[in-house]
Amino acid sequence: MSNSPLAPSHPIMGDFLSKFSLPNRPDGSVPDIPSFLDEMPENVLMDTYTLFMSWVSYSKSELVMAEIAEERSANDLKVTESLTLIGQWDEKSKGDTVTLAKARRDVSPEVMQAQATYSEQRAYRKLVESVFERCERGAQVLSRELSRRISLAPQERRQGKYVA
Repeated sequence: MSNSPLAPSHPIMGDFLSKFSLPNRPDGSVPDIPSFLDEMPENVLMDTYTLFMSWVSYSKSELVMAEIAEERSANDLKVTESLTLIGQWDEKSKGDTVTLAKARRDVSPEVMQAQATYSEQRAYRKLVESVFERCERGAQVLSRELSRRISLAPQERRQGKYVA
């Protein structure tokens, strides 16, 4: 209906991009949490954590963009419903009940298209949200393993002094 705030030409997006940049999509696909974390060398564990954090950043920005698009389509749906209802309200339909008038509105092609767009935007947002949550959980698991190793390191160094 209106110029989307996600469009690069939209003033809001232009203002945002003049101050910040959106993260690039990491190479490959969303990683899985490796099995046997305790057996991974530190450098591999850190690389895996860094990859997960890249996916967290990217998926969070995609989630925010999907939320904006969903809100825009929800607003467009409401406006389309209102305009359609007003447009259908003429002399011959003045005796209609509100329920009948809304039913007529809801089956109009414009409202059905706006509803389909909203449903698609909502579904996409939910899918992106699930990817973000998966990446975030993976990063948390890896972070805990890194913290565990850091807390063990001083003890292992002390114990190593006494082993001959």
